[in-house]
Amino acid sequence: MTYLETENLITVEEEITKFQSSYSDKNTKTHIVVQSMNGYQIELNELDKSTRELHSFIVNQTSANSGNKGITKNDFVYLITSTKLSFSNSPSLEIKNIDTLEESEVQKNIEIKYKENLLNLIKI
Repeated sequence: MTYLETENLITVEEEITKFQSSYSDKNTKTHIVVQSMNGYQIELNELDKSTRELHSFIVNQTSANSGNKGITKNDFVYLITSTKLSFSNSPSLEIKNIDTLEESEVQKNIEIKYKENLLNLIKI
């Protein structure tokens, strides 16, 4: 796993561009998932300012689907982890035919700390 810390969206943009150009193919679908520190999905209306800023930025940079529905092998997942805790009944990642992210044999994972959020660029 590659780790990067930045306060600059230009650096985030550069990493997203490199990630997409290196690992994308014509069948790759892209998903944006926002989760709490304890691994539950957070709804967009519950996001704090910096998480909302990062989410909006990624939406504008990619042709991504928000949410965890339909994630399969070879997809991109932009996983934003907020400092917020959530106790919803909705786990953040549900990957079809794979029980957990740990079992998915992730092909690439780049972790970027942006302000108080973590952004993982994941190729399943």
